[in-house]
Amino acid sequence: MFWKPTVFWKSLAGALLLAAFSGIVTAPARAEALLDIPPYPETAPGQAWAAIAEMIMVYYDVPNTGPAEMQCSIAFFLTGNEDCRKPASESEFSAVSRVVKGYSQYARETFGELPIAMRWEAATTIPPDEVVHEIRFERPILVEIEPARNEGETKTEKRAVLIVGTDGTGDNLQLIVNDPKIYAPTENPYLEFGGKIRDNSGQYQIGYADFSAFLKWSATLYKIKPD
Repeated sequence: MFWKPTVFWKSLAGALLLAAFSGIVTAPARAEALLDIPPYPETAPGQAWAAIAEMIMVYYDVPNTGPAEMQCSIAFFLTGNEDCRKPASESEFSAVSRVVKGYSQYARETFGELPIAMRWEAATTIPPDEVVHEIRFERPILVEIEPARNEGETKTEKRAVLIVGTDGTGDNLQLIVNDPKIYAPTENPYLEFGGKIRDNSGQYQIGYADFSAFLKWSATLYKIKPD
């Protein structure tokens, strides 16, 4: 049998085309993106909201007005009282939202500096591509959830948590969430609905769809950025 150069080159071209196409099809999913916002523990039971507010303020270099630790300073900004607690009738999400909207001006004015306002937008929820966009532009996302009631709790509680990263994309998007509340091992809503612990101080990873449906994501403050 004689060697046919034309056949050889056609075969080679076909192989290269197949390899290139395979490379496109099997391209890896978008890599993990994580903001430099470590999870802070709550200083006392019921103070998880203040830990979330502290994470946002420290991330944007907002000073502590003191003299107590920052979570108490933030609570004082909301109430004028020194008991380190938010108003009893106010939701966690509302309290943290008020901190985002006003504490940076208050803190800088306290130190005789020019006030810096925060910009933000509000929504019910935002789609996966918008979450990815926010993290890509290095902006944390404040959200409200309503996980199932734990043993010993008399009612379900709407809570504020912070999305600080993503892994993957599209229908397979995973959210990285800072949530300082201390859950009993058998009553952790992230683990119950397919998530995992990333940091024992209160950082979890869970699918976007599971987070939305089972942890009942219901409100959002995003595009948070100093003006």
